[in-house]
Amino acid sequence: MNMMNRRKAIKRMGLSFGYIAATPTVLSILESCGKESQISWTPKFFLENEAIVIQKLIDLILPPTDNIPGALDVDVPQFIDSYYHEVVEIKKGDTFKKGINLIINILGDNVAGADMNQYDSLLAKFLKARQKEIEEFKINEENNLIYHTLTNLRSTAVWAFKTSQKIGKEVLAYDPIPVVQIGCMSLDEATGGKEWSLMN
Repeated sequence: MNMMNRRKAIKRMGLSFGYIAATPTVLSILESCGKESQISWTPKFFLENEAIVIQKLIDLILPPTDNIPGALDVDVPQFIDSYYHEVVEIKKGDTFKKGINLIINILGDNVAGADMNQYDSLLAKFLKARQKEIEEFKINEENNLIYHTLTNLRSTAVWAFKTSQKIGKEVLAYDPIPVVQIGCMSLDEATGGKEWSLMN
């Protein structure tokens, strides 16, 4: 799948992977992530090789385009690391880490040097799977965990991306004081087809 098709698919998906309310804690994490370096960062929750895998997968899930920044441009990997460190229950975090480490086992020890095609093939195998294949994943404990880890990573990345300040204010339809309610107006008419930002 090329970058533009992937971007269109993500746009269509919206928050259908599970909506999480943007609480003050989550918003403060998003704001602090914008202040961290986009080139190198120190993970708080994940080990370095786990963070590398997460960053590479997220870059493929939400790549930049000519007019829209990608997930790495708005520090989505840093946000996910902080979110798991500060918000997510320990048991859920440990399960997610276990799934990431199963992915590392597939990619090999040198996750930083692994070809991006390996990452892309992994995403395609699990995230483009048909229902029959998903049912087969459920039979195998490791494949089931990888499947759930990747779907969780994708939904969290999309959510973090759409609730980041830069995307919320510069890409999505943003009105800090929405005072008019117009019924029976299509999204195309109201915002030019853009979803409303969750920023307040």
